[in-house]
Amino acid sequence: MTPSQIPATMRAAVLHGRRDLRFEEVPVPRPAAGEVLIEVTMVGVCGTDAAEWAYGPILTPIENRHAVTGHRGPMTLGHEFAGTVVATGEGVDAAWTGRLVASCGAAPCGSCDLCVSGRSNVCRRYSAVGLHRDGALASYVTAPVASCVDAGALGIDGGEAALVQPMSIAVHAARRSGVRAGDVAVVQGVGGIGAFLIHALVDRGVRVVAVDLDPQRVELAADLGAELTVRAGTDSSAAEIAASWGERLPVFFEVTGSERGMNLAIEIVPMGTTVVAVGIAKRPAPVDLGRVTVRELTLVGTNAMVRETDLVDAARLVAQRAGRWQAVASDPIAFDDLVEGALEPLSEGRPPAVKTLVRPPDRSVTAPSR
Repeated sequence: MTPSQIPATMRAAVLHGRRDLRFEEVPVPRPAAGEVLIEVTMVGVCGTDAAEWAYGPILTPIENRHAVTGHRGPMTLGHEFAGTVVATGEGVDAAWTGRLVASCGAAPCGSCDLCVSGRSNVCRRYSAVGLHRDGALASYVTAPVASCVDAGALGIDGGEAALVQPMSIAVHAARRSGVRAGDVAVVQGVGGIGAFLIHALVDRGVRVVAVDLDPQRVELAADLGAELTVRAGTDSSAAEIAASWGERLPVFFEVTGSERGMNLAIEIVPMGTTVVAVGIAKRPAPVDLGRVTVRELTLVGTNAMVRETDLVDAARLVAQRAGRWQAVASDPIAFDDLVEGALEPLSEGRPPAVKTLVRPPDRSVTAPSR
């Protein structure tokens, strides 16, 4: 696609406020220095997107200007995405044009002390595509080239490439935990991040114990390589989990984000365990910090990903299972079904798939705003 073939406008899913998403015709963005313009092939939708739609604005700068991006007002969502590079900004090698890329959308400053020390995910001037600036639920999106990886070169197609971003979240959680080959790791919650986490841990040689309420997700965990699976919510499930590590010290990944899940983890793990809070709690919840102290537990938070290390590893892990992600990410929904098919059910705790994917808008159709 030449610059003259890039249209002036495109369709986008624009969030104006709580439960106010509109399909609009907006200008196609231009890549700034260090950025690429991507023609979107697939977008992942997660709980963060659903929360912004159902309860927001929380992170999106709709009512208040973002300190880094300067954005204020309606926001195009979409921070898990893939597509083909069709134009490059100043300072970007033109060889990127035509490549199928997966992007994590991260835009750290690259120069603060945290970035320099390898913790760009907690950069002092961090921003992200689809959260703090317009995202990929559109025909085109711009992103820093440093936040993109050549997915096509790894044999990943334009649909599965959108799984690289959530996989990078899982990769970062595994790194934060300090888990090593041969360790036992409990993954409580085989959802949109938990499933990827299992795959990432198995790749590291970790013995995974997967726990979930849903029998189908328990089966999925076994398919992804979990050594042992436990159906949660039964009278014996807590004892089964506790028996799974034997004499070994486990690492416990709490991925559900629920009060009950975190308290169960803190209650049943042995002294000295690392508990990693992967799932984001929807509201403040009481935690027995006294137990954390006297049992010398390590409670670890994990946020986003370090694009410089986690993104490339995540792309490799998605490529390992290329063509076999159907059980995690089933057939993508149509762009026009975004609310009813993704945002609404996710916000109500009834996700249509472990990972919900959305096709980009049909460029031949202009839908009315809603």
